[in-house]
Amino acid sequence: MDWIPFFKGMTSISMKKIYFVIAGAFLILLIIISILLSLGKKTTTTTQDNAPFPTDVPLPGSTQQIGQDQQSTGIEDLVQETGINNDISTISPVETEDFKLQYSSKLNQIVVERKTDQAEVQFENWAYQNERPQLVDDPDLVLMVDYGKNPDDFNPLIEFLNIFMNMGQGSEQSNNGTIDQSTSPTSSFQSPTTTSFTYYAQCGDQGNTPLPDGDTLCHAGCGPTTVAMISSSYVDKKYDPKTIVDLYDKNNYLLGGSGSRYSDAHELLKSFGLKTTDYLVFNSEKSDTVVPQLRKYLNAGWTFFTLASFCEKGCGHYFWITDIDDQGNIFAYDPAYGRYQIPYNENSRYPYPLYRLAFGVKR
Repeated sequence: MDWIPFFKGMTSISMKKIYFVIAGAFLILLIIISILLSLGKKTTTTTQDNAPFPTDVPLPGSTQQIGQDQQSTGIEDLVQETGINNDISTISPVETEDFKLQYSSKLNQIVVERKTDQAEVQFENWAYQNERPQLVDDPDLVLMVDYGKNPDDFNPLIEFLNIFMNMGQGSEQSNNGTIDQSTSPTSSFQSPTTTSFTYYAQCGDQGNTPLPDGDTLCHAGCGPTTVAMISSSYVDKKYDPKTIVDLYDKNNYLLGGSGSRYSDAHELLKSFGLKTTDYLVFNSEKSDTVVPQLRKYLNAGWTFFTLASFCEKGCGHYFWITDIDDQGNIFAYDPAYGRYQIPYNENSRYPYPLYRLAFGVKR
């Protein structure tokens, strides 16, 4: 009997069986991975049409409304006046161009994922716009993380499979071994040297201060808060926002839900013995248009009490310009938007703000 062909035939049959077993096992593995991945997928979040700024102020046309700043009131006032629900577990998922948020039952916090460098500011704007000021006032309610790092999205099995499938590929770096930051949206925005100026947030510790004509400092107090920063920096620390509000009341200046007047701010600062310029009136112009004129005054030691619009329909807001860098970035002590960046780069919102009026002030 010829054994060699027989063994060759047996070997061929055995190899075919092995191939079939391997193929079957691989197919089962693919099915398991597919099921796991489908279970690990996140539910689709609801994207809301989010207004970019928390103010809604009419354009000039009535001196009774110029400079109005309509942000939400403090948490206590909102509960009393609107009866809003402070249970954060009822907040629906939201995703905008700048951030993504959703409630985490594991952490009992709102997890906010940063998509751009404006994430924190735009999240605060969203919170005020949607009557959720507690998310700004109480940092323990919010966890800020980088985009894609939501703790609720972590799946140990999927992470293990990702590591296994990418083993040996290494990390992606630029040719010189360092991370390329040339396209970073914040790389050209450098804050100037820190000064000794005093900063107040209109929604800070005194945000619930009532205004003479109704409403609160947090809601409509960008004007007196800006006056307080200038006065505390140039005259005396005693001129905090509450003190300035009292002076507005004493002088019968307009100050309430309809905003405040720049003319009153001008007169009050002059009464403190500060030097002021005439009004510099702009036609809702962008920063690159107003920078040359403002720079001349800044070089002579002036800073600017400023009124600008933060949306097409107005959104008037007061802030204090203190510096302009070599790239034309306008830095300001901003009582609303600049709470976490002092001084605040107003150009980070380009093409806003649109400048409407300013006057110089110095000792």
